[in-house]
Amino acid sequence: MLYLRTLLLAAITTFGLSACNSQDASTTQSKNAAHLEHLAIGYQKSSLSAITLKSDPTLLKKHFPDTHIEWKEFPAGPQLLEALAVGSVDFGLVGNTPPLFAQAGNKKLVYVAYEHYYPKSLGLLVHQDSAIQNLQQLKGQRIALQRGSSAHDLLDQVLRRANLTWQDIEPIWLAPADARAAFDQKSIDAWMIWEPFQSVALQDGTARVLTDAQSFAPSYSFLMAHPQFIQQYPQAAEQYIHAANDAAQWVVQHHDKAVQIYSQAIGIPKDIADIVVKKREQPTLLYPINHDVLLAQQQIADRFSAEKLIPQKIDVSEFVLKNP
Repeated sequence: MLYLRTLLLAAITTFGLSACNSQDASTTQSKNAAHLEHLAIGYQKSSLSAITLKSDPTLLKKHFPDTHIEWKEFPAGPQLLEALAVGSVDFGLVGNTPPLFAQAGNKKLVYVAYEHYYPKSLGLLVHQDSAIQNLQQLKGQRIALQRGSSAHDLLDQVLRRANLTWQDIEPIWLAPADARAAFDQKSIDAWMIWEPFQSVALQDGTARVLTDAQSFAPSYSFLMAHPQFIQQYPQAAEQYIHAANDAAQWVVQHHDKAVQIYSQAIGIPKDIADIVVKKREQPTLLYPINHDVLLAQQQIADRFSAEKLIPQKIDVSEFVLKNP
């Protein structure tokens, strides 16, 4: 039943990108767009397209010519979605897991689009001199991660592969910056983390990758929005997707400049910024939510519910943007 529901939903899901929109509808949307006076966009250090848009306002102004843009940085997806749920952010890109925790917590949000997540961009780090050489040796270890982030999902999959449970380890719930400090002090044994934090730790020689997401199920990042905002400004989703995809294409066409922008924006050396940028899909585009993506999200939600990692069963399809 869920398969049929999600398949039907995928067929009707839209953000106005299809060619079937009439000229009259497009004209109406253009007129409505002028009423959007303020747009608040949440982003993380991993959000290269958003950082590019922030650094070069002309890319976004092309699609939001009469809109004041406000940028708000967050340490990770869960914090971004907390802000989005209360309406202080209109759009934000997060990993696969934050929306599931937010939905299970009855937060207000809606899936707008997705992008492919490069599997080497998320991994489990251990100290360079650590005795841990395989997944089974994680038993009894102190592992840092951001609760409710994409790291939460990958660590869950890692534990299952090693025939371990969450009771076999000591999870240390830390935001990336705090986790890095704990890792440097060796008060934790391992750290599940994404880019750019991963490459920074690897390049200074203090860490090595025990495993990454390459051998696990494909993962996605999601553009999320506040449902009331989308209801009031339905054309804004299409406008932002076009702007983000313009930025993604620009990054590919201007690699060196993009690396410089990224390096300066988040305060990392250019050689590390170059590694992070090259790890991304080229270009990293936003796409309409489809059946396979919905199914992947639902499988994670069902696994989390069965393992009591979230407080209730959820239907992901109920939170996907539908044709207004």
